[in-house]
Amino acid sequence: MALSLSPVVARPGSIYAIQTDATCTVDTLKAGAGRIFKVEIDNTGNTVAVFVKLYDTTGGVTHATTDPNWVLKCPAGVARAFTCASGNAFGTGLKALCATEAGTGATATVNPTNDVIYRILLS
Repeated sequence: MALSLSPVVARPGSIYAIQTDATCTVDTLKAGAGRIFKVEIDNTGNTVAVFVKLYDTTGGVTHATTDPNWVLKCPAGVARAFTCASGNAFGTGLKALCATEAGTGATATVNPTNDVIYRILLS
């Protein structure tokens, strides 16, 4: 399975983005301003930590080169949720990817070995 976007009834106008095979490939979640309300990361299938990187842009994103606006770490073998009740604003658009290293100075693109699932509630 891959990325899916669906409207959310509980918060009209919101999108629930679900990626069931998150990798270093960039996903475009929204082309326009909005807010991030919740990010859930399921890394139960891996033995190393993963990092979901979020970018406030509609332009190009290159993993290990483009600086992310947010980096959310999920340790090996667990699921984590990050919430912001009032929403964390982004100004131009939202893109996401998932890698096994946190920074932008990586010399190679390292995808998780097994599936990582992220769910992002945004408006």
